[in-house]
Amino acid sequence: MESSVITTKGQIVIPKSIREKYKLEPGTKIFFEETPNGITLKQVDADFIKSAKGIAPGKKGEKTVDEWWPEYKAKEITLEERKLSVLSEPETFYKRATKIKRKK
Repeated sequence: MESSVITTKGQIVIPKSIREKYKLEPGTKIFFEETPNGITLKQVDADFIKSAKGIAPGKKGEKTVDEWWPEYKAKEITLEERKLSVLSEPETFYKRATKIKRKK
């Protein structure tokens, strides 16, 4: 059994062996489920969403999970890559920002 500590910000670190076993990567969404025995963590992926399919009625013209899930993941990955590139190369973005000429 693995363990972790909650930080002052309420964050936890999932042990590496568990992250590798369940293929949990940065940006992976996790669902917290309260049970009589405690808290269960579940990875929010296509299978999780499909298991919830049919709980709420869909509206006419809405895309199915199979249609919007890949689009959602692509957008999410793009946003995460942007965040990482800003964090890894802040001087590049600072130089670009200072080169912008302002009209008077």
